[in-house]
Amino acid sequence: MLARLAGLIAATALVCASASARASAPDGAVAPEPSPTEAQGDAAKGEEPPRRGRRSAPRVVDKRQYKSIFDPASGGRRRVYRQHRFLPVMMVLSDPAYGAIVGIRLRYVNRPAGASLNRIQLDLGMRLSTRLIHDHDLRLQLRDLLGREELVVVRATVDGDPTFPYFGVADRQDRRGEDLRADRYAARVSTFAGSLSYAEPFWRLPEAAALPPGLLRWFVGAYFAVDRIDARPESLLAQERPQDLGLHRRGHVIGGVQWDRRDNEYQPTTGALHDASLTLAGPWMGSSLTWARFNASLRWYRPLFTPTLVIAQMFAIDALIGKPPLIPMGQIGGLEPQEALGSRFMGRGIYRLRMIGDTKAVLLTELRYQPFEVPLLRWTLGLGVRGFVDLGKVFQRNEPLHAGIQASRGGGFFLVWDRFFVLRVDAGFSREGHGVYVAGEHPF
Repeated sequence: MLARLAGLIAATALVCASASARASAPDGAVAPEPSPTEAQGDAAKGEEPPRRGRRSAPRVVDKRQYKSIFDPASGGRRRVYRQHRFLPVMMVLSDPAYGAIVGIRLRYVNRPAGASLNRIQLDLGMRLSTRLIHDHDLRLQLRDLLGREELVVVRATVDGDPTFPYFGVADRQDRRGEDLRADRYAARVSTFAGSLSYAEPFWRLPEAAALPPGLLRWFVGAYFAVDRIDARPESLLAQERPQDLGLHRRGHVIGGVQWDRRDNEYQPTTGALHDASLTLAGPWMGSSLTWARFNASLRWYRPLFTPTLVIAQMFAIDALIGKPPLIPMGQIGGLEPQEALGSRFMGRGIYRLRMIGDTKAVLLTELRYQPFEVPLLRWTLGLGVRGFVDLGKVFQRNEPLHAGIQASRGGGFFLVWDRFFVLRVDAGFSREGHGVYVAGEHPF
């Protein structure tokens, strides 16, 4: 494992050095223009070229994925593949729990010619709200730098939240008409966290007529965070869970398997992404408490009559074992957990972290329709709309399976910039209220 990571670091340095050399090359050093067969043909896909005497189907080349540059050798212009893509996005948005938010998100991707997956993806995000909530995150994803089709993800986050909500564990009270932003339900939480994960495929399913190739991966990861939680003596958190106040450490290891058969990462239109994982936390990882988590998340993407109309679904179940701290009780997920139930990811229209608990499940269904994609200078811009229904449940002992299901529904629109970044606006409605969310990427 250490040898592979060392090789990966060396390969990353080599790729960055070569990219920097190309960017700083003199005017006479022009990258060769990839022909259609080079950019989209059999060699780019790792397939053997057609044998002599056998006719192959003509390749369709999307010229919008190329850029025009000046060639000093010929004195004319030529087209080269846009392997490097960068986008800064300034956002001004509103969230019921956060207030008005000003943020910026930067994304850089390196996508080889003929590929639908990014070889390198770097995301930087910063947000600050009128309620003094701030979060900053870095995410670096590296793919296939060692030639093993491996996937490495490095993350670092710094969060400060003086209005972290707590309404009780598995709370079912109807709080319509209440001020959910009242000081009684608020705590101050500061978190510093970092994680590293490594995944590698051990079985591959070839592509079929209408489905991309599938990869079955194993993955391992490590995570460490430091939380500082403070609350007023009269707050609900201080009365019900005083043991969560103060300084706490969350260190754990995670392992599991993942099945990935999506046609792309930024906006899948066919295939699936499933994963199951087990998380173990204890003093041997620097954790203040000993606990475990089992998570299974299943995602499907199916086109309906046309690739522009897609139904996307996600089912996830998350079970905590032992004495988990406060933060994981409001999350669902394995390698990269998200807030639930009630957030811009799961339970849109339900107030943030409205329901938390040891065992949770969600079923999300979306109908996405992107009717067209238009050229914008040398980029592309896609516009789509969506409708969704989010169902969630926090389990209690000795109750029927259908009891306590929380539902929200709504719709919105999304923008797809240059086929590598998605910006969405969703409006969700539930029995207790509503919310408008602006976020990057689809919820799943």
